Amino acid sequence: MGRRKKNKLTYDSKETQTFTGLVLIILGVFFGISVFSGAEDGGTIFEQARVVFGSATIFLSPYLILVGLRLLGVKMPFMSALSLMAQGLLIILLSGLMTAFTNQPWEEIKLDTTITEGGRVGYYIIVNIFGDGFPTQAATKLILMLLTLPLVPVAASFSLNKTIEILGNFLSYIQELVRKLFFYEDEEDLTLEKEEETIKASRFGDFNNLLKNKQDDSDDGPEPMPTGIPKKKMINNENINYKEGDLGADGLQQESLQFPNWQLPPLSLLFPYKKSQAKEASIKQNADIIEQILASFGIEASVEDAYIGPSVVQYALNIPLGIKVSKVATLAENIALALGVDSKAVRVDTIPETTFLGIEVPRTNRDLVRMKELMESENMQHTSVQLPVPIGKDINGDAVIGNIQKMPHLLIAGATGSGKSILTNTFITSLIMKLTPDEVKLILVDPKQVELMDYNGIPHLLTPVITDMDKVVNALKWLVGEMETRYTSMAKEQVRNIEAYNQKKGFAAMPYIVVVIDEMADMMMTSNRVESENAIVRLAQKARAVGIHLILATQRPSVNVITGIIKANIPGRIGMSVTSSTDSRVILDRIGAESLMGAGDLLFKAPDKTKAERLQSGFIEQEEVIRVVSFIKDQSPEVEYKTGITEKQLSEEEANAEALGDISGDDLIEQAIHVVVRAGKGSSSYLQRRLNIGFNRAARLLEELEEAGVVGPPNGSKPREVLVSDADSFIDQLRQSS
Repeated sequence: MGRRKKNKLTYDSKETQTFTGLVLIILGVFFGISVFSGAEDGGTIFEQARVVFGSATIFLSPYLILVGLRLLGVKMPFMSALSLMAQGLLIILLSGLMTAFTNQPWEEIKLDTTITEGGRVGYYIIVNIFGDGFPTQAATKLILMLLTLPLVPVAASFSLNKTIEILGNFLSYIQELVRKLFFYEDEEDLTLEKEEETIKASRFGDFNNLLKNKQDDSDDGPEPMPTGIPKKKMINNENINYKEGDLGADGLQQESLQFPNWQLPPLSLLFPYKKSQAKEASIKQNADIIEQILASFGIEASVEDAYIGPSVVQYALNIPLGIKVSKVATLAENIALALGVDSKAVRVDTIPETTFLGIEVPRTNRDLVRMKELMESENMQHTSVQLPVPIGKDINGDAVIGNIQKMPHLLIAGATGSGKSILTNTFITSLIMKLTPDEVKLILVDPKQVELMDYNGIPHLLTPVITDMDKVVNALKWLVGEMETRYTSMAKEQVRNIEAYNQKKGFAAMPYIVVVIDEMADMMMTSNRVESENAIVRLAQKARAVGIHLILATQRPSVNVITGIIKANIPGRIGMSVTSSTDSRVILDRIGAESLMGAGDLLFKAPDKTKAERLQSGFIEQEEVIRVVSFIKDQSPEVEYKTGITEKQLSEEEANAEALGDISGDDLIEQAIHVVVRAGKGSSSYLQRRLNIGFNRAARLLEELEEAGVVGPPNGSKPREVLVSDADSFIDQLRQSS
């Protein structure tokens, strides 16, 4: 057994730093007592310090104490190495400023008269650096002030962005003050300029924004909680692009707007939220424990900062050069054991755009991120994307808003209890709260028949919520046909995407279509797996430009469900808590999701980023969904779904054969007349159900009834109006006329 090596005392050893820190603290306290007791001769050391720094010695006491505390291991925002260096430079520059602002002329300044002003440091700055040849005493003062000001935010440990913001605001204030003092003779000039700006804004089309700001300013109080049916908010029609020569009575294009007076659900329908904060003492204690654990394994690392997220606290670890990241990662279980948390819940990963290594430790009391908090966030309120969905809150507590239009498709994987279905509900609720039925249409698939059934009956749906997996394949095939039809329409208009088409043809002339499949595994396990996979791949490859987007969720992220060709065409990924690292690699192409804590804890990999970001998803209760859906249903009690989506999609030859076989003369038409007159409404889906016929035949029957005068023209998403009151009399007239 070898002899144990003795620790050598070096200048950077912990013992040396501790001793030096204690000496500096004692010296700083001694200086402070000497200054604040008013003693002129506080001791030889203090007198020598006054000779060197002059009156700036009063700042020397707290500075020495801060440096001593730093050496003892105490960490505070204004005690970083950079901040302490800036504070030391400030003391030196203050000595020069005190000498520069003395009442004596410069030629009379002597060494013995500057002891109570700037000391020898100030004297040497003025005499030796600037010298007699410097232009004026005022210029010297200005130079010293310009050197001092930038050091103040650094000494206070402000970030670079915060410093630039403060300096920018200060310069803007000075500029505005100079303009008012020298360029405006009276208040009339200011009023005239404001009026000219308003006229100019109106000329260039910004008047709507000015009007909106005035309306926002007139809102005096906070939004009240709903006591019944809340006050409804109208959509902003000022941004609608009209088609020339085809406007309705209300100025909206009748072809593209089926819901011209649609009212968006208010945020007051959602439950309120409250913020909770982690205890600072426990965070500091955990940081010390992490440093001690790493030191016991020979890694002299330091925790530089801590970021408090909704569910975890991320400790920013500064590791020395030569230490592998993998070496720290292997100690995750030891860190978890020392902190008393689940060993699988501690993650070690690099922090993007920094030189720090992040150690994520679960919080004892997690914050509940409610849907309303995400919807009220600045990122959601000020977003300009067309299809915004709230992903969750990041490690800094900021809301992360996803853009389905940019993704353009999304894969979600998570085991039971991971929060996958709740996340899907937040996506759907966000879309129907932010967009009208003219702007977005939905196709929802819910094989469990419990997660998405509440949305049945809203006009945003193209078809009722699909629960039969055999019909999902038909819907996907219909989407492929719709995609090809849209490409044909865009080719005729010579445009390249849905945005350009809607700008040319009118607001929401071609709505977006978002397909949400809550459990993809059930669909892929059916006999139509090949057809389903082919349809998904075709849509993923081509449907982005025509505004068709897929959100596919599964609790079984195996290679049999999420195949390689599907992964290659769907870059947006969300990995929630999974059972193994293999499942994590399938969804995220890396490990990490197996260590998540469930209940909304997720890793989001955006298409434009190489690494996944840890977030806490929003939470929405079923009662909140019912509130929003009820608000929407009140505006559209009767909804006519688009027929044929879930029916078997026939080829052209099969469709012609069915059409020839379905024609059975006047008898079927007479039955259709009786059906629509008895029901008081006419729609192809209703005829299809009542007469037990196919979609194509029902659509042709409805057209024949319109030509005969039984029903009126199409009425948007509502059933057609029935124009006949007595079916038998009308049929007799038809027979006589024939």
